[in-house]
Amino acid sequence: MTFSSARYNDGSQNPPRLRLQFALWGLEKLPMNAPEEARWTLDEKFARLKSAGFEAVECWLTDDNEAETRAALDRHGLRLVLGHRPFTPADIDATVARAVRLQADFVFAQPADAFTTLETVAELVRYGQNAAAKHNLPFFVETHRNNFTETIPQTVALLNAVPDVGITGDLSHFVVVGEFYGWADERAIDRMVPVLEKVSHLHGRVSSGEAVQVDVGDGSGQTPQFFVSLWAAAMRQWLIGAKPGDVFPFAPELGPPRYALTLPDGSEFSDRWEQGLVMANLARQAWREAGGG
Repeated sequence: MTFSSARYNDGSQNPPRLRLQFALWGLEKLPMNAPEEARWTLDEKFARLKSAGFEAVECWLTDDNEAETRAALDRHGLRLVLGHRPFTPADIDATVARAVRLQADFVFAQPADAFTTLETVAELVRYGQNAAAKHNLPFFVETHRNNFTETIPQTVALLNAVPDVGITGDLSHFVVVGEFYGWADERAIDRMVPVLEKVSHLHGRVSSGEAVQVDVGDGSGQTPQFFVSLWAAAMRQWLIGAKPGDVFPFAPELGPPRYALTLPDGSEFSDRWEQGLVMANLARQAWREAGGG
């Protein structure tokens, strides 16, 4: 296997494949509207993920919870992916060290903020790539609001500065920032192509173009199917250069309030666990449409 910081490869000779994983953050405050004492424990969360066919968990960990989380992952046979938001090389060093210590598959980063200069962010991303590559860890950059990558033009500028970077695509942010509705004359895919060409990991959240996270029912409506077309376009580009052992990770990431819309009393009306399962099915649909096996 030839190491690439812009792709995750499991070291096998298996055909390129889709891997479903889940964001731990998206399991906070579940089951929906349950009192705190009735919320799922870490083991209950991981047992549900394993039973539903998810293979890995995306976590943002600290020194205080890393041992507990690693032990729970091992009990349930789940793999680990680490996310972080670095502002300095020291932030990256700490997360890479944690990733090595906990045997994470790869690291993704939400770089700095929207007010940091391109030069500073590009330098930070290069540092992250190099620091992770020393341990054969892929290092991806996430598209996200209030990061440098919150808009398509800024993300393209970063890709021009660091063309070999892999992208964690949370396209819900592009859609809400750009106020896309999925209409043909918006040319959403055309505008995103320079970014979609670099996507090696996707987060499953659907935006209406106004709200960043909406309930999509069974996923058959126009809005979720618009996202399927975006995800399939990214997967199609990734498959062009895919080699044996390459893995395309997709993670439902439906955040608790205030990401989740609520009623005036603060209660949720959308079951994020059930919606996460819908996101997984939409990912499978996108993979098929992209020509994946």
